[in-house]
Amino acid sequence: MKHLAKHLLAWLLVALASAGYIVYVLHLEVPPPLRPAIETVSRALTSTANATLPVVGEPMWVYVLRVATMIFFNNLRVDLLSASPFLGALSYPASLTFTAWVLKLVATAKFGERWAEVAMGVIYMPHTYLELLAYSIAFVEGCVATYYLATKKDIPENHVKTYAVSLGISLIVLIAAALVEAYEMALHLLA
Repeated sequence: MKHLAKHLLAWLLVALASAGYIVYVLHLEVPPPLRPAIETVSRALTSTANATLPVVGEPMWVYVLRVATMIFFNNLRVDLLSASPFLGALSYPASLTFTAWVLKLVATAKFGERWAEVAMGVIYMPHTYLELLAYSIAFVEGCVATYYLATKKDIPENHVKTYAVSLGISLIVLIAAALVEAYEMALHLLA
């Protein structure tokens, strides 16, 4: 597992670069041809968020687990796509871009001129960095697998093990991110 130590720096650099990229994309205009699709996703996200309000009398820990499960399975798709050889190299940047634009539209719809302040507040939340770390782990390992497949037409056995362990770590970090995000939501809603 010495390969994991070598990959750790790449994971962290990609996670930080991803946060910077999201901040950059937040300040770009949404391309008009993509706006209807992004607005549809924004409305669906707002509707889902409204549906995740605590049930009357629901204990906080039940609410956190219920919402964390929903968040985890939603984020799992991005994680697994990011880990895919070849496809991950396209889907991860696209996911970051799409997420930034959805965040911008949701923040603008809810907070108007204060959208940038609110969006940056989301970027600074702990769950954001955990999610980005999880996605970055999957993305880096997918890129390494892509490299081996493109150049050697096969993935060496030692990397298959590293890839599997890395994906396991990514999923654990993604679970932690979902729990932290759900807890942040609970604190905000139940305060």
